[in-house]
Amino acid sequence: MPPRVVTYMSSPVITAYKNDNLAHVRNLMMRHHIGKVVITDSNGNVSGIISKSDFIRIVYNRKRYIKPLSNIMAYEIMSYPVYAIQPGRTIKAAAQAMLRRNIGSLLVIEKSRKPVGIITKADLIRAYAERYHGKAKVNDFMEPKVPTVQKTHNLYYVIDLMNETRLGKVVVTEGNKPVGVITKSDIMFLNMESVTRKRVKYYKRPGVTGRGFGGVIRIYTLPLAGDIMTPDPITIRPNEDLAHAADVMVKNGIGTLPVVDEHDYLVGILTKKHIIQAIRRM
Repeated sequence: MPPRVVTYMSSPVITAYKNDNLAHVRNLMMRHHIGKVVITDSNGNVSGIISKSDFIRIVYNRKRYIKPLSNIMAYEIMSYPVYAIQPGRTIKAAAQAMLRRNIGSLLVIEKSRKPVGIITKADLIRAYAERYHGKAKVNDFMEPKVPTVQKTHNLYYVIDLMNETRLGKVVVTEGNKPVGVITKSDIMFLNMESVTRKRVKYYKRPGVTGRGFGGVIRIYTLPLAGDIMTPDPITIRPNEDLAHAADVMVKNGIGTLPVVDEHDYLVGILTKKHIIQAIRRM
């Protein structure tokens, strides 16, 4: 019997109110190690959902933050409508729905319309790791055209490349070998001020100080890919079992594996989405 949503969904559902600020939502994600927070109104009715993608799409711009996270409310950036699935449906049906809608999660709702859980890409990856050994190889589903950057590319180039390729991650390379990975999590949980001050990279120019007086101000440079990447990424070979790759993702809490050949040269990238595509074909 095909595995069901109820077996792999996460519960309880982590929620925030529409009028909670994004600093609170971000803290919920960090505290519970999740990438989705369901947004409700004062009566507990589901109004929307906030993911890491929403943070990156709205919060970051060419001038760093648009405004402080404490001044941006959840309802301003949440995505809606929120798509749902019943707990008795198969994980294949969940994979099909996610791919069709281009979303990363489904709220699990009983016939009474009461939310009982949420199923995410990570939950589906765990299901594939446990259920589908020997069904496919990494090179059957990996993406051979990998978005790559060098350590000296700046933050906004990285974000633009993520948006253009729609993979939501890039690989940092040196000599065609992966030396780091940058994902939405790396950007979302980035403290811009601490990174720039840690690097102590700035220049001085005449300007208006914080108190409104003329004087010399410091302009901090943007973080570079080398500053924000996760170094020494775990890699996988193209001929490995896809279920083994899924298991590596689950055990290490990651969603991206650079694919390398016998010389450790980068030949592809494997993400959660690729494994979900495999589930859809089961």
